[in-house]
Amino acid sequence: MKKTTDVNIAGQLFRIDEEAWEILKHYLDHVSTRFATEQGGDETVADIEARIAEIFGGGNEPPTLVSKQMVNDMINIMGAPEDYYDDNTLSGKKGVYTRKSMYDPNSPSARVGKALSEFFRAVGKIFSAIFRVIAIFLGSVFTLLGFTLLFCFAILIFFSNAPFLTQVIEPEMTNIHTLLSIVLNSNMVWPVLILTALTILIPLAALTWLGIKMIFRIRERFKVLNIVVFVIWIASLCALGVFLGLQLSVYSTREFVEKRVSLDPAPETLWIASGATVNGITYDETASVDHFTFYLDNMNDRLHATPELNIYGSENGSGFISVDKRSCSNSDSEARANARAVEFNWRFSGDTLFIDEFFSLPAGSRWNGSLVDIDITLPEGTEVRCVPGTSLSKWLLRKNDPEVSAWRIEDGRLKAINE
Repeated sequence: MKKTTDVNIAGQLFRIDEEAWEILKHYLDHVSTRFATEQGGDETVADIEARIAEIFGGGNEPPTLVSKQMVNDMINIMGAPEDYYDDNTLSGKKGVYTRKSMYDPNSPSARVGKALSEFFRAVGKIFSAIFRVIAIFLGSVFTLLGFTLLFCFAILIFFSNAPFLTQVIEPEMTNIHTLLSIVLNSNMVWPVLILTALTILIPLAALTWLGIKMIFRIRERFKVLNIVVFVIWIASLCALGVFLGLQLSVYSTREFVEKRVSLDPAPETLWIASGATVNGITYDETASVDHFTFYLDNMNDRLHATPELNIYGSENGSGFISVDKRSCSNSDSEARANARAVEFNWRFSGDTLFIDEFFSLPAGSRWNGSLVDIDITLPEGTEVRCVPGTSLSKWLLRKNDPEVSAWRIEDGRLKAINE
């Protein structure tokens, strides 16, 4: 049984027996020695090896088995190593011959090949420089964008109540941690913040690191760390999704309870006065979003919030006052029960509407998306005025001009009266 070995000739894999390999190795060694000092000798040896691989019929799977006979046939075709020398020209020493030149650097084909080689080498350098400039530019953009967003989100998530930040985001949003605990119906705000931070900050950190690598050509050496960080990010994303899904499922169903009073006939002037005021309740802290304010009484475990007032023009000349108490839950019955549990007082007497400046939830109750909407529809030309000491901005109406105290229904809309 003959031993075989695998060899690579001109990038092609062959399987050759031991005896044939000795002959082939001897042949290739002679060829390499022959052209070692020639200009372009490496290219000539590569061409010879490519021709040998072609004769052996390379590129097959499984690799072609090369026998001694195939090697001898190849030598007959290519010529023996001695054929690369000129026997007729002696160098002056016995056994030493002047070698034939298989590569003529001055030939037209060699000149064309060299010119093309230099051209493509120059083009390669130009494209390399262009790609390098693009990589530096994109790396700078990624680094700046990633670091800026990373810094902003870290400050917003972990330092939202810092004085320097509240001056920026107020009055649009205040006391983010308390706001999240109310909206999520849970006191587990920090786990949510940490999971949110991991979900957002890890991609931003990766973007920043990518930019740094592109700028400084840093080779990747932290593959295990990258895998660990990616697994942490996936786990954080899944955990955050599950937690939010469970907590926010309470908002899947919304129901409302409405009470309506017809204004027939509607008064020429509707006066609006405050019933119970915010100053009359006790609370420990507040949280708000776009002027919608929560008042949290931790001692009595009660939550108060701002109702919303809307005034429209009537299309048929009649008027009405409608108060909707809305709430959410997992089912229609629970959502309707939560809406009925909302505490809000109002009454209409003569031409005056008395409404509380807040609505309340029973002690121990969660927010569950509870809202109170007060809708007033009035005929064209009806005036709306505030009792002295009252401002419609307390009910999220006309919050941008709280000093105005008189309006009129014109063209179906509420317009301020310049007095």
